[in-house]
Amino acid sequence: MNKFYQLLRINHYIKNFLVFAPLLFTSRLSNNEDMFNSLYAFIVFCILASSVYIINDILDLNSDRIHPLKKKSKPLAAEIITVNTAKIIFILLILILLILIFFNNNVMITSFTYLFLNFIYTIYLKKIPYIDIIALSSNYILRIYMGCAVLMVDLSIWMGVTVFFAALFISTIKRRQELLLYGPDSREVLKRYSIKNLKKIINISALITIIFYSLYVFSINEKLILTVPLVIYGVLRYMNRSKKKNFSDSPVNEIIKDKQNILLILIWFLIIINS
Repeated sequence: MNKFYQLLRINHYIKNFLVFAPLLFTSRLSNNEDMFNSLYAFIVFCILASSVYIINDILDLNSDRIHPLKKKSKPLAAEIITVNTAKIIFILLILILLILIFFNNNVMITSFTYLFLNFIYTIYLKKIPYIDIIALSSNYILRIYMGCAVLMVDLSIWMGVTVFFAALFISTIKRRQELLLYGPDSREVLKRYSIKNLKKIINISALITIIFYSLYVFSINEKLILTVPLVIYGVLRYMNRSKKKNFSDSPVNEIIKDKQNILLILIWFLIIINS
């Protein structure tokens, strides 16, 4: 079962919890219908994400087989799952997805936008420096947007900017780590990146994330200002940890394995739901 866990990237489902952000910040946790709709959006995005990961693995198979880490960690590159099996799973996921989104136009449009963006990313955008990390960061905006769409609320510009630059911050650190750990030959786009420029983007995106998050929470509920120090510390801690030699190029793994980070998220969550 572990090979299918890796193929579907179930550990990456943590990213999809972003669809619950609009529910949290609109204080509608007590509304069962809204909870159900947000859970529905989460399930849809999990299927979307797994579908994209599978098709990416199929399209990137040749390059993954020569990558020092991916040739061992990805089931297709490691040849523990056949391409035909992966294609069957992909088709099943798409069929389930179509059934789930058929009666909701907003979710359908967001889903197809996500699939289209990631398809274009896989075949073209990932080869263009800086555009590739912007495209990756845009995926997180779509998660937030779907969370808003199912609740029929507008996406706040403050929330949108905060999420985008937080994602840009994490995506840029990922690129920097790939460059440091595996060298420019491990990914075509890395040949056109420099550590110096990536550091600039990391610093700028971290600063903008903190500023816009602070403005957002202050604009909706002054009590949420208590979460600002947590976000500042979390951003600075992640940035500091990323400078260590044993820091990997997987943001998900680094976030999950950091116990202090999990504690910060728990405290942040408790403040949000009690404010």
